[in-house]
Amino acid sequence: MIKFVGIKKGNTWDLIWILFRTEFKLKYNDSFLGIIWVILKPFLLYLILYFVLTQVFINLTIKHFAIYLFIGQMFVNLWNETTSKGMESFLSYAHLISKIVFPRYVVLISSTLIAIVNFLINCIVLSIFILFSEIRPSIFEIFWFLMCAILLYFIGIIISMFISIIYVKFRDLKQIWELFNTMIFWLTPGFYLPANLADKNGLLYYIVEHINPVSILLIGARDGLIYQSIGKLNEIGLIFIVFSVIGILGYGYYRKNIARIAESF
Repeated sequence: MIKFVGIKKGNTWDLIWILFRTEFKLKYNDSFLGIIWVILKPFLLYLILYFVLTQVFINLTIKHFAIYLFIGQMFVNLWNETTSKGMESFLSYAHLISKIVFPRYVVLISSTLIAIVNFLINCIVLSIFILFSEIRPSIFEIFWFLMCAILLYFIGIIISMFISIIYVKFRDLKQIWELFNTMIFWLTPGFYLPANLADKNGLLYYIVEHINPVSILLIGARDGLIYQSIGKLNEIGLIFIVFSVIGILGYGYYRKNIARIAESF
């Protein structure tokens, strides 16, 4: 049982921090390497993917492919962790929600913060890669990269406002969402050039270039950081507008259903 010590009424940021810190410690508490896995796991997965792709697909001609691939993995992981943790947040803290009165959105935010922490840690690794490469992004290009990542995180929060409540009532959503995220993985150019799809499948190319928000934000952020080319401005602007509207609808859906959420535990 978590003890909320020193929490003043209305001081939700303290509560968010306590829940996040507790979950972070519990995740690595029984592990021999502990918090080292935060860096080690994504880096080892990256090395495996890099080895397979460079050995099997030897005709890869993507410039700065190692960094290209690593950034792709960062954005896909950010999306997966934000939406997966967000979806399970209310059910994971059912024992608190059913017994303690506090703002329920605290649970949603604290559960998804691990995605941001992992992303920032990976940014340190990415900085080391860039330091030993020929890439020299400007301050604005670095800022643009981070803004694309933050927008992707908030899109994940908006989606989580829907799926976190639906998941409490419909547990099969977890399996469906895992399949959906697998589809997002393949429809996001983490290790391939979108242009390669143009001649093979026009529909897939259109989805990757103009519909999939994870893909659009990744392309915009990565092209700016690696190739010093700020692109996808129109698509990213449209994503911001569309998901702002969806966010308003999501907040309304959340407010309507959150008061009765404990009845479904």
